[in-house]
Amino acid sequence: MNRQEVFDKVATHLLTQKVKSDENGYCMYRGPNGLKCAIGCLIPDDMFMPYFNGCDVNGLPLKIIMHIGARNNEDLLFLSRLQLIHDNHAPNEWKNLLYDFANRNHLAWTCLEPTGLIRP
Repeated sequence: MNRQEVFDKVATHLLTQKVKSDENGYCMYRGPNGLKCAIGCLIPDDMFMPYFNGCDVNGLPLKIIMHIGARNNEDLLFLSRLQLIHDNHAPNEWKNLLYDFANRNHLAWTCLEPTGLIRP
């Protein structure tokens, strides 16, 4: 996936789910009740392993990192920043943070406009 595709998938997922994927205050790639974090939604079910929970994106296996579009350190930083939106902020802040993230990274947010998830 390229950065625009990653952003589109993560933003759509987070703004649709509207709830953190965590347990007892610890963020999880895959949490209770089928919840997924910003990066967890990018990992196919057949590639996910429970031990991924507790690692940041840099600690994921190379096979996973490559699958979700990270080819270099800049891509990893991009993914880490998306992960932090989920992990460090309340769901009611995600919309504006994702909007700002898109602008800073020269990304479109048009995939979300029909749903009203992103401000004009």
